[in-house]
Amino acid sequence: MSPKELAARYDAKVFDTKEAAEAAGFVLTETHTPRNIWNKASAAQALMHNLLARRASREATEIGLVLENHSISGCYKKQESGDRTQNSE
Repeated sequence: MSPKELAARYDAKVFDTKEAAEAAGFVLTETHTPRNIWNKASAAQALMHNLLARRASREATEIGLVLENHSISGCYKKQESGDRTQNSE
């Protein structure tokens, strides 16, 4: 599954640059620099696994992938402290 297909499947945003993700209020996680297209798909799956865990633990409200030419990064929007108290009531 390509990184874009993976993002669509898990309702994640896709950004072209790290700067665009940060401008949208996302926090960057790790970055992988795969050598070929197959490794890029594997890197996207690994990043998505970690991002889904953050979303499941309510640490993140939104998740995303930054797909640059020679690298792929994960990103997420932090859960605000006010949101946690509203969701737990």
